[in-house]
Amino acid sequence: MTGRIQCIYCQEDKAVSAYEKVEHVIPQSFGKFRDNFTLKQLVCDSCNQFFGNSLELALARDTLEGQSRSDFGVKKPEDFKSPGPQSRIRIKIVEGEFKEAYAFLNYSEVDQKITLQPIPQVGFRQRDLGELKYFLLDQIPDKKQLEESGFILQGPKSIRAIGLGVEEVSKRLAEKGISFQCEDEVVSANESQSLLAETQATIDKTIFRATAKIAFNYLAYWEGGDFVRQSSFDQIRNFVRYSVQAPYPLVKVSQRPILADEGTRRRVGHLVTIAWATDRVSIVAQVSLLNLFNYSICLSRNYESERRRVVRGHFFNTHNGEILELGTN
Repeated sequence: MTGRIQCIYCQEDKAVSAYEKVEHVIPQSFGKFRDNFTLKQLVCDSCNQFFGNSLELALARDTLEGQSRSDFGVKKPEDFKSPGPQSRIRIKIVEGEFKEAYAFLNYSEVDQKITLQPIPQVGFRQRDLGELKYFLLDQIPDKKQLEESGFILQGPKSIRAIGLGVEEVSKRLAEKGISFQCEDEVVSANESQSLLAETQATIDKTIFRATAKIAFNYLAYWEGGDFVRQSSFDQIRNFVRYSVQAPYPLVKVSQRPILADEGTRRRVGHLVTIAWATDRVSIVAQVSLLNLFNYSICLSRNYESERRRVVRGHFFNTHNGEILELGTN
């Protein structure tokens, strides 16, 4: 095939040779499916590589959905890759001697499973409560701030360091004007832990863009390149590709189930739907990876061009790789 093709994302006219890669509606990191939905010669290789190296990487490694893949058999535990201490997911231990300490999930070669492991941090005992409050290394206050906030900086077990050597702890605290004498208050972070913990996840613009890409790809798969190249979709395409924010919310997230017959117990798999909004002039999508959270995406607001039915939905079964069409009301 000769000629040139306009990419549905960057909107540049490029030679056919710039479209050798295949774009998947559901990223392959979230499973492989029979007769999978893919886009051919619609997303240029440059955009495809950008999405894989940035948006999809964050979605797979640094979201609750991504870190849950091994729990649902989508990914082998030994292939788990932790985003490390800078993760969008903050885990805090809520029991035992490490209570209030920060931790992250990582694969343990010893246990051959994904375990909870402490992040390097320093804890200071609070005078009134008697408990330790932990600070990540880049968040440790100076000596004056700690004393004014009621922390004990001298005395037995007033300071505890986790995941740091004695020399590094002493150096870090000296930079804050704090002297440190080790009395078994340095704890290794190498041993995996099985502890009760609470998890908080930050769903930021990058994650919104990644889920919006799934929705836009799904629309392009069913309605074709000419349809999604219309200017009515410029807001969502520029948000996904270039992080340009529209004057209205493009993505919202909730825990409301997409399927009408589901509540707290849900089917295991991914869901994607598109439909006209209740205003009958906007096109909206819903994306739910592993059926955990519902991302609602505005694909087009006040659409004014060719009218189509544009009502579809599919369930991607991560257990057997089947893609099932959903019934619609």
